[in-house]
Amino acid sequence: MATTLLEYFNELRNQNPFSWVKDSEITAVEPGHAEMTLQTNDTEYCNFRGDLHGAVCIGLADSVMGTACFTLGKSVSTIDLNGNYVKAVKGGTVLRGVANVEHNGKTTMVATARIYNELGELVHLARGTFFVLEEKSLPELPWRFIEEDNPDLV
Repeated sequence: MATTLLEYFNELRNQNPFSWVKDSEITAVEPGHAEMTLQTNDTEYCNFRGDLHGAVCIGLADSVMGTACFTLGKSVSTIDLNGNYVKAVKGGTVLRGVANVEHNGKTTMVATARIYNELGELVHLARGTFFVLEEKSLPELPWRFIEEDNPDLV
C-alpha cells in the first residue's frame, strides 16, 4: 500500500504491460510535473548501430508526460506526439525524462518533455497533446516524505 503519491504512481506504472516498464522508475511527481528514469541495455533497446532506437526516447517522453497529466487528476490518452532527437545515445545509458503540463484544459492537455543522458545532456525534446478521458481523484497522500537528512526537500 502506497504511503506517498510518488509510491502510488510507481504502483500504477508497475501495472503497465509494456516490457520496458520493468527498467523504469518514476522518481519525482508534483502537480503538473513528473520525472522518470529508464535503464537501457544494448540488446532490447538498440538499433543495428548500437544506438538507442528512436522509439525509446519518444516512449519515455510519452510516459512521463502522461504521468505529469495524471498528477493533475486526469486520465489521458495521447492524440498527438512529436519529438526532436538532439543527440544519439548508446545502449546501457540511464535516461532521465522530465515533463511539465503546459496546458491543463477540460478536454485536452498539452505537455512537454526533455530527455537527458547520464551526463545531464539533452538528447530528446518532445511535445504531446492528450485527450482527457476522465477526471480521477488522487489518494489523500503526501507527494513525498521530507528526507530527514535533507529537510530542505518538501
